[in-house]
Amino acid sequence: MSLDSPSTPGTKEGARVRKLSRPALLVDEVARAIREMIVQGKVVSGEKLSENALAAELGVSTTPVREAISLLRREGLVTVQPQSGTYVFKLQPGELNQLCELRFALEPAAVELALNNPSSTLADDLAAVVEKMRQAQAEGLVRDYLSLDTAFHDAIIAASGNPYISSAYALISAKMAALRNRLGNDPHHMEKSMREHVEITEAIRARDLSKARKILLGHIARKEGSYWEHLDPDRFFKSAGQ
Repeated sequence: MSLDSPSTPGTKEGARVRKLSRPALLVDEVARAIREMIVQGKVVSGEKLSENALAAELGVSTTPVREAISLLRREGLVTVQPQSGTYVFKLQPGELNQLCELRFALEPAAVELALNNPSSTLADDLAAVVEKMRQAQAEGLVRDYLSLDTAFHDAIIAASGNPYISSAYALISAKMAALRNRLGNDPHHMEKSMREHVEITEAIRARDLSKARKILLGHIARKEGSYWEHLDPDRFFKSAGQ
């Protein structure tokens, strides 16, 4: 593994991760670093992860790496195979539909709770994200755009004000971010995604729950015409070397 520092949004690709200082919550920092590697595709689907190599790359012992892997396993980002090792997750048949089903339950509920809260700033928060998404799209900064896509949906969940909704969504949010990056530079995805984020924001601004829910569900759905159909499981598995 490389020992270079990671690339930041808007910069050239190359680096993997930076060496870490020893913060109070070292395990969380190690988990964050490995999570970032997976989400950004710096380690590929199905790749075997070495605790020793990760520890050396991050400048820590193997103990926090092992504990961080346990956290990432609960998020579905890695799988641990007995007598074999730890691997970056691979999308399984039917799994994308299951992820979307959970989003169907959580995101519209979060929008409704936000709209029922007179002091909610969700519309302004989403508009700010959408403006940054426009800029990233115009400048061809795909990684920035996809990161902002994740921020958009995280803002919806946060606006619910319900910690149980947030906790449930946290189980899939990093995996969804990784899957967005698998879509990469697909122009169909970018155009449809941008349009739908704008429409969702406008419906929430108008406090039209029915319209916001309809657009949001269509946006999430993996069905004919959805950009998610371009995340073909067969292509995903082949990209992982199967």
